[in-house]
Amino acid sequence: MRGSAAQMTSGQWITGCLVIAAAGGAISAPWAERTFARQASTAADSANAAHKRTCVTISGKRFEWNFPNPPFGTLSCSE
Repeated sequence: MRGSAAQMTSGQWITGCLVIAAAGGAISAPWAERTFARQASTAADSANAAHKRTCVTISGKRFEWNFPNPPFGTLSCSE
């Protein structure tokens, strides 16, 4: 058996490539779906980011905040 290496026929090689391509497509499909769905909501996120909120810290200092979530250590943020 040493001298006779197993050789794949062209049909087996093509079938193997198709199986690997199908498996790769099945694995990457959910990733692509999540990525493109996230890009669609980016426009809404940028609209929220453009809205400036005025926040008040625990010590009473006021500052502007561009993000939808309030930063740590704030008492309140305007809408």
